[in-house]
Amino acid sequence: MKRSNLRGSFALALLLALVLPILAACGGGAPAAPAATNSPAAASAAPAEQPTAAPAAGQPTAAAEQPTAAPAPSAGGPMDNILRIGESTWPDTLAPQKASYSNEVAFLSQVYEGLTRFDKDLKTVPAAAEKWEYNKDATQITFHLRDGLKYSDGSPLTANDFIKAVYRTLDPHSPGTYQTSLNMIKGADAIINTEVPTDEAKLPDLYKSLGVTAPDDKTIVFDLIQPTPYFHTLAGIWVMYPARQELIDKGGETWYEDPANQIGNGPFVATKIDKSSNLIELKANQNYWAGKPKIAGVQLKYIGDLTVALQAYKSGEIDVVIPDPSDVPTVKADSELGKEYVEYPGACTFTLSFNLTKAPFDNPKVRQAFAYGLDRDLFLRDAYKGTEVKTLTWIPPGYPGYDPNEKRYDFDAAKAKQLLAEAGYPDGQGLPEIKITYNSSNPPIQGRVEYLVQLYQKSLGVTLVPDPVEGTTLVSMRKDNKTYPQMNYRGSWCADYPDQQDWLSIYWHSDTNFAKETGYSNKDADKLMNQADVEIDPAKRAQLYQQAQELIIADQGEVIVSNNKNYYLIKPYVKGFDFTPQDADFPGQWTGFMNVTLGQ
Repeated sequence: MKRSNLRGSFALALLLALVLPILAACGGGAPAAPAATNSPAAASAAPAEQPTAAPAAGQPTAAAEQPTAAPAPSAGGPMDNILRIGESTWPDTLAPQKASYSNEVAFLSQVYEGLTRFDKDLKTVPAAAEKWEYNKDATQITFHLRDGLKYSDGSPLTANDFIKAVYRTLDPHSPGTYQTSLNMIKGADAIINTEVPTDEAKLPDLYKSLGVTAPDDKTIVFDLIQPTPYFHTLAGIWVMYPARQELIDKGGETWYEDPANQIGNGPFVATKIDKSSNLIELKANQNYWAGKPKIAGVQLKYIGDLTVALQAYKSGEIDVVIPDPSDVPTVKADSELGKEYVEYPGACTFTLSFNLTKAPFDNPKVRQAFAYGLDRDLFLRDAYKGTEVKTLTWIPPGYPGYDPNEKRYDFDAAKAKQLLAEAGYPDGQGLPEIKITYNSSNPPIQGRVEYLVQLYQKSLGVTLVPDPVEGTTLVSMRKDNKTYPQMNYRGSWCADYPDQQDWLSIYWHSDTNFAKETGYSNKDADKLMNQADVEIDPAKRAQLYQQAQELIIADQGEVIVSNNKNYYLIKPYVKGFDFTPQDADFPGQWTGFMNVTLGQ
């Protein structure tokens, strides 16, 4: 899925059976624990990026991290029937076909809608398309649109608008991070691999031969180069959101910054996108096919310092917020806030990631040493206060492909030092300077990074240099291998749809933009993923993906650290959220706010 901000969850037996519908990323005493700090150099979790049939969400129990200043107080809340949500990092892009982080998708999924969508159980259900059917071997799928579909301004929405979304996703001039998610469409690879401007003249004919056609305004046919029985789930994610092409052309490179260009087909309409005041405002879409939402609108208030965000929640300026992990114990113990705290399993994996083209992390033994050298239990206990759960494997519990037997790379300081010596750096001698880059927009993260530095100093004898970078800038840096940090404090992947293909092929295959960002490549794993992606037999397919995952874990292209919990403070007058593992920035970001109400 998307990277967490960042990139969710998706009845697992159904997913494993691809012929059925599928939803279609020792060392002695502990150093001093991190303390909350107001230092502007502190960082937060890297944006997830956003980024999926789902495990049952279960009932949440009552009992995230990145701009800085809070927006000025504004109207909203139950009196005005406007839901006010505290967000952290301002989105790097709000263009549907360029998005990849959860904070980007959280906005887009309110303003736009794909051919399909996800319900409260995260099953794929009809959306703009009222039905679809596959051919016998799942190499062709036909979608049938609903009657009378309109954009939010009342103009007609047709099959061709969805086809243009596919064109934009594949466009080699400005490829989106999820470009290769559609490479199973006939002719897609030829477009993706076109050298521009060298082979510019070839593109018109390549688009004409692309395996997506519209026999009429209500029908879309996709011809695929391989069996893809999960394609109807892919049709529900943001790469298929039908932004208006003429508005994109008119608005230029930053068209998405003007709410007048964000004419979508989702339940809400963007009325304000103002980075200077850290505020996005949405109103109910009167032309949405399922009718108007029960609330009049939504405000997304971007507050990078989560301590400030918590105060805004306490003072009644926002209705929903993710508290900083450092504040969770106090929140839970508070007689009033404890009643408003909601916690339930999430669907993200968090890592320490590297630029694998830069020393010393181009050496797998160094990466393995850092994996063995991390005391995850201690780190998560002290730095994240129980808001995350330790893991040693990539795919989270509850998802197809989860491997409960993966025990490699658990904390072992002796083995870590041995591997570092084998890599040519005994006791860390001779290592180049290692900068650990982190999002500086949320002050409490500085303490977590400093604590991690202490842990590695104790286990490996190496000294990491904290490198604070503003959140939005860091997101941009991570989208290009040339600027990807040497060591990135907070990598992540969150489910887009519940299938191994999303967790493995979409993220780790060397042809994907995600792998290219860090410089990861394992040709043996690629071969296994290629075989699994087209395998119809569910048992064989699962086995192939498992073999690929074992190779990827062995590489430690990223040090796998934890799985998330979703946790929020929600005002008691807010009712009707669907709580799902797929949530990241706020409850219901995938299922929508159609049934949300605000009472006194």
